[in-house]
Amino acid sequence: MAEGKIASLVAPIKSCPGIHYKNPRFPVNVKLADNLECGTKIYIHGAAANDANRFAINLKNAEVDANNYFHFNPRFDEGVVVRNSRLDQAWGDEEREGDFPFANGEPFLITIIPNVDCYEVEVNGAPFITFNHREGMPLCDVTHIAMWGEVTVYGIHVPRPSMPLPLVIRIPKNTFYGDTLVLTGEAPSGAERFHVNFQCGNRDDADIMYHFNPRFDHNTLVCNNRCAEAWGDEETLDGLPVAPGERINVTIVAAKEGFMPFLNGNPLPIFPHRLDVCAACTILVDGDISLENLTLDCPPCRMPPQVPDVEIEEFDNKIVQALRSTAPVTMALLEGFGPGRAVYISGKIPEDASRFDVNLQCGEADADIALHFNPRWDDSDQGSVLVLNSRDDGAWGDEVREPNVVPSGSDFDMYILCQDDGFCIMLDGDVAVASFPHRIDCTRITHVSVNGCLEINRIMGV
Repeated sequence: MAEGKIASLVAPIKSCPGIHYKNPRFPVNVKLADNLECGTKIYIHGAAANDANRFAINLKNAEVDANNYFHFNPRFDEGVVVRNSRLDQAWGDEEREGDFPFANGEPFLITIIPNVDCYEVEVNGAPFITFNHREGMPLCDVTHIAMWGEVTVYGIHVPRPSMPLPLVIRIPKNTFYGDTLVLTGEAPSGAERFHVNFQCGNRDDADIMYHFNPRFDHNTLVCNNRCAEAWGDEETLDGLPVAPGERINVTIVAAKEGFMPFLNGNPLPIFPHRLDVCAACTILVDGDISLENLTLDCPPCRMPPQVPDVEIEEFDNKIVQALRSTAPVTMALLEGFGPGRAVYISGKIPEDASRFDVNLQCGEADADIALHFNPRWDDSDQGSVLVLNSRDDGAWGDEVREPNVVPSGSDFDMYILCQDDGFCIMLDGDVAVASFPHRIDCTRITHVSVNGCLEINRIMGV
């Protein structure tokens, strides 16, 4: 498949209303918004490791001790994709026919389409196989998606025309610092209140690490926690930046200092952690809200195949993040930099963007710059162009000018990978938009800075 084609297939899917798990932690075990229905499509965007042997996707009827209604198992070591099911601990007959459409180190898009008689599977936009429903395993019983293996998953997307309330979502491997929840929808006319909980399980008496509760009937935001069925002291804010009948965007970041909420882009007071944030394994949404979209955006611990993964057990000690920052921003990188390290930046480029730049630099300010990455849409000579450069001892080097393939007006995930001979800049884990040789010793890099027309969701050094 031509480079970039998968990214172009994924772009419209990421903007569809529904449930979106971005960078889910492995092994993945997530709950669907509702039981699986005919025509519901499941999109899985990822890349197999350079030395992958196999990975698997399982559609199940529970999180643990589950029947496996559809087991999709690419095996690189055998050059075959095995399909099967498991009922009451007993595997059925394997199905193995068909070509092998995956390659080590290459991105892919898997689409699973449940129908009345079977599951249809597409790989990279092309039909691949069908798998008939096995006896005693009806489609409507499927409630969970699980994955394991040697693969990076950039996103799991389940478009839906509407979402049920209460909505209960499983957080893969529980909450980590940097996890970000984004909800979009509408508060119906006459709405009184709704709430979003980060909680420990889906029982009615579950501990709640964070209770976010806009109350339109009192024009007040109430935030709280609950432990052993006892509510804590309420923290209130008078005046809401949204009213019934209006569009709603709720963003909640699980930061180290506390939960950081935003309502329609307006930053609200941080709620300091009262309980162990890592115990939150479930998100519950209920009340007077019509939900269109839910995205759980996690910091990537599985990187593109060119970069070593971050050990999840040491995640918080190995990375540094800037979250929901406003450009310009400069962030120190932990433990230096060099080959095998990476910088990850996610956000949105406005439709009317003029330019932005990302610098990997050898100090916090007025420093040498090992990489200057500068997409421009307003260049006086070429209009749209990508400029790369370096600055050594205060003097800029020779510019490298290339076609600007960075799209304006879209969400993006950028990886800057430091390799032995230079930098590779990738979008969405797929498109290598540029490469730049080392002109300065890359181990001197200490900071990353971002400036210009860019809405920043996350900057992360790995």
